[in-house]
Amino acid sequence: MTATLVTIGGFAAISSANAASPTSSSFGVSMEVESICTVNAPPVDVLLAATEAGTATEAVTAETALILNCSKGSIATIGLTPASTTSLDGTGNLKGGLLGEELVAYKLTSVSAAGDAWGTTNPVKTAAFENYATAISTPIFLTVTDAADVTPGSYTDTINISVAY
Repeated sequence: MTATLVTIGGFAAISSANAASPTSSSFGVSMEVESICTVNAPPVDVLLAATEAGTATEAVTAETALILNCSKGSIATIGLTPASTTSLDGTGNLKGGLLGEELVAYKLTSVSAAGDAWGTTNPVKTAAFENYATAISTPIFLTVTDAADVTPGSYTDTINISVAY
């Protein structure tokens, strides 16, 4: 029985000694926040008003918008490239008519239909994003730039969008 008391007493002595001088430690926490820019709403397809052959003017125009959400403080640089010409200056051609090879020239602009062409070599920049949750909408105008003196029918093109941030 004496051995048990000594052993128990020994543990009690060790236990109370540890309680008198506690130890502490610490560890760090970190996280990498990556920049992001997403297309919140892609532009709606543009449908230009029907026009009589040979009479189209710059009054034949339509508008859509690109809506982006980007990281706080980001400025998005938006470039547009018509698939019909792979033109980098924001001018393109609607293709159709005879054998699908007739062309109706147009230009892409921002701010207004009468503005300068907007392509990849002359991109449009957004304002700095206040936060990711606040989207920025950028208008896109498509304006016919010639008389459309072509065979009657449907004329189409596709616009490719690039966004750098």
